Amino acid sequence: MKQSLVELVDVILRHIQDHPEGVPTETGIRSWLRRQGYAKRDIEAAIKLVRPRFAGPSRPTEQSPGPVRHFSTYEQYKLTPEARDALVRLDLYSVIDPYEREMVLERLDQFEGEVGLEELNYLLSWVVCGNRDVESQQTLYNLVDGKGETLH
Repeated sequence: MKQSLVELVDVILRHIQDHPEGVPTETGIRSWLRRQGYAKRDIEAAIKLVRPRFAGPSRPTEQSPGPVRHFSTYEQYKLTPEARDALVRLDLYSVIDPYEREMVLERLDQFEGEVGLEELNYLLSWVVCGNRDVESQQTLYNLVDGKGETLH
């Protein structure tokens, strides 16, 4: 890394540290650096390195689990309590996203009677696991089975 880029990153980080009242936005830092006389190319390179420290829409925010979606009366009727618990665990741990959960719930009609853990495993392998690597599939199945030692 060029020495000038290292110095510019240090300037940005010091500026962020000196203003603890709020993390500045990318746009604010860019205009501040232009007023300080830094070249646009150097500013862009430094911004890419410190982007996670900025606030604003360009920064991906850490998401906490959202509200739990309540099952409809039909879904409660179709799913056994164990299958409902497993699906909620997958949702709370963000192993499946809301779209995948809805796809699984949409396919409950394919089964006659209640859908238990075995049928849920089948649905998950068919709907969700097709585009996942083996490790994430194993994590998903461990959570469905209620194994507490699962790391994800």
